Amino acid sequence: MAITDPIRRLGGIFAELSLRYVPNPYVLVILLTVIAFGGAIAVGSSPTEAMTAWTGGVWTLLGFMAAFAVTLMMGDAIAKSPAVTRFLARIAKLPSSPFTAVAFVSFVGMIAGLISWGLGLIVGAVMAKQVAYQGREKGMNLHYPLLAAAGYTALMIWHSGLTTSSGLIMADPALIPPTFEAALAQFPNENVMENGFSLGKTIGHPVNLVTVGLMLVVIPPLMGALHPKDDDEIKTLPDKVYRQMAGDKASTDGGVAEESKTGVAPGLAGTTFADKLNNSKIIGLVIALFPLYYVINAWIINGQGISSLTLNSINAMFIFLAMILWVTPKRIVQQMDESVENVGGIIFQFPFYAGISGLLTGTALTATIANFFASIATPTTWPVIGLISAGIVNIFVPSGGGQWVAQGPILLDTTAQLGMPLETAILIEMMGDQLTNMVQPFWALPLLALANLRARDIIGYSTVAMVGGFIIMAITMTVMLGLPAA
Repeated sequence: MAITDPIRRLGGIFAELSLRYVPNPYVLVILLTVIAFGGAIAVGSSPTEAMTAWTGGVWTLLGFMAAFAVTLMMGDAIAKSPAVTRFLARIAKLPSSPFTAVAFVSFVGMIAGLISWGLGLIVGAVMAKQVAYQGREKGMNLHYPLLAAAGYTALMIWHSGLTTSSGLIMADPALIPPTFEAALAQFPNENVMENGFSLGKTIGHPVNLVTVGLMLVVIPPLMGALHPKDDDEIKTLPDKVYRQMAGDKASTDGGVAEESKTGVAPGLAGTTFADKLNNSKIIGLVIALFPLYYVINAWIINGQGISSLTLNSINAMFIFLAMILWVTPKRIVQQMDESVENVGGIIFQFPFYAGISGLLTGTALTATIANFFASIATPTTWPVIGLISAGIVNIFVPSGGGQWVAQGPILLDTTAQLGMPLETAILIEMMGDQLTNMVQPFWALPLLALANLRARDIIGYSTVAMVGGFIIMAITMTVMLGLPAA
C-alpha cells in the first residue's frame, strides 16, 4: 500500500465532514460569539456584564484592522500587477503531475506568506487558479478545491515571517499595550516596555527557523498526497473561471487586462490635461519616493537590522512596491478599487471578533482557559500545552495582534512562573495562532473570493495540513524550548 493512500483517505474524510458541517464564515462568527457569551456566563459573569464586555471590545481592534487591511490590499495589488502576474503564470507551467501541482502551490504560497500574510494569501489564491488553468491547458485533471487549500497553507506559516503580529508589537515599545507592564516586569533584564523586544529573538529564534524549514519540506508534499485518484472525485477549474482567464491571457498574454487598469486602450494616451496627469508615470513614481524614504529611514538610517522591522515600515514597503508595479496614478487607484473588495468580508467581521476578544478579556474567560492549561504545565510540557491553548483562542480571536493583546499577558505570566525566557511566550503565540488558521476560515475570505469557492470546499484539506503542522511544532518546541528548560 502506497504511503499516500492513508493520507488521501484521511483527506477525503475531512473533506466530506467539511462539506457537511462547515458553515459560512459569518455564521461561524455568530456561533463563536454565542459560545463565548455562554462561556463568560459559565465562569461567573452576569448576562449584563458579558454584554458590556462585548461592547467594550467591539471597537478596540480598529487600529489593527486598518493596518491589516492595508497589508492585504497592498499584497493583492502586488500579486495582481502585470509583472507579477506574468511571472506567476510562467512558473505555474512547471508542475507536471497532480502531486507536484498541489505541492508547488503550497510551497509558493508559504514562501510568499513568510514575506507577508497578505501577499501569501493572494499569491496562494492566484497560484491555485494559474496552476489549475495550466492543468486544463495540458489536459491534466487537477482538483481545484485542493489547490486552493494548498494556497491557504500560507496562513499556517505567516506568523513566523516578516509580518509577525506578536513579534512586531513587542519590537515597538509604542505598540506594547499598558496591560503588559505587570507581566513584563517579571523579566527585568529585558526592559521591554522601554526598549522593545528584538525580532531577532522571535522570528530569528532557532526554534522558529527550524520549524519553518521543516514545514516547507513536509507540508507541500503532504498536501500533494491528498490529491484524489478517481476522476469522479476531481473538481477541475470551473468553466466560467477558465473562460475568463483564457480571455485575459489572450488580451494581455499575462493574465491582467491592461485596458481595464489604464482606462484607455493599450498604446493610446488620454487626450485631456487631466487624462495626461492621471496616466503620468512620472507623477506615479515621484509619490512612490515618500513611502520609500519611510522604509529607508526606518530600516537603514535609524534601523538596527531585523529589530527595526515594524508593521508600519513593512506596509510602507508594500505601498512603495504596489506603486512602482502599477506605475500610474489611475492604474493604482483602479486596482485599489478591486483590492478593497477582497477586504470587505474581513472588515465587516473584524468588529465581531473584537467583540469576542472583549468577552474573553473583559470577563474571566481567557484567564480560565489559560490558567487551566498553565495549571497542568511543566517547563517541558508548557510549549505544547501553550501551543494548544493559543490555537484554541485563535479560533475565537483570529487576529494575531488581537489575540496577543488578549492572551499575551497570561502567556507571559505562566512563562515567567515556570522560569522560562520571555521569547517562549511569544513563540507559543506565533505557532498557536497560525496553526489553527487552517480550521478558521476568517482569513480565507479573500482567497475564497478570488478562487470562487466556499470555506467548506477547502477546510477539510487544510485540516490535514494543520495536523501535520501540529506534529512538527510540537516536536521542535518540546526539543528546543521545553527540554532545555526542564
